[in-house]
Amino acid sequence: MNNLRIIRELYGATQEQVAQAINVNRVTVANWENGTSVASSSNREKLSIYYGIGPEYFYDKELTTDARSAIVESSERAKEISEQSEGIQDKETAFHKVFESMTFEHALNFYMLSMKMLLATADSGKLDKLKTAAAINSKMGERLNAIIELREKEEQSGEPSLFDLIEKVEKKE
Repeated sequence: MNNLRIIRELYGATQEQVAQAINVNRVTVANWENGTSVASSSNREKLSIYYGIGPEYFYDKELTTDARSAIVESSERAKEISEQSEGIQDKETAFHKVFESMTFEHALNFYMLSMKMLLATADSGKLDKLKTAAAINSKMGERLNAIIELREKEEQSGEPSLFDLIEKVEKKE
């Protein structure tokens, strides 16, 4: 299953816009869409943030009505912001700048601060929201553990990682 083209078209973006937003080239996005290659875990997370849906919808799960609505709403909000700023602000440029400058260390520091703030304010949180926050944290941990497991397998095999292979291909294009 590969929903990437459908998702991009629902969103109303070009391959070039998606590529710019997540710091890959257009051919890479085209290859993901036509099944020649698959997006890495980190690129799936970037796409997830860009489109406003979970990364499971790219390859693993049928698009639900709710997911389709979230994609359209995310697109409409991005267009609204661009129109209000008279074209000065656009989502692709903003995302490009964030992903270009954000390191894992920066993201980890933001995560730690966010978690500390969440815990510091938990006493005033409603029980259902606390449970939702715990479920989100658990799901994030599962994703991180999956990435760790994959990276460990790659290191043990002595073969190039998916990131290394993609980087090699992108340098030639």
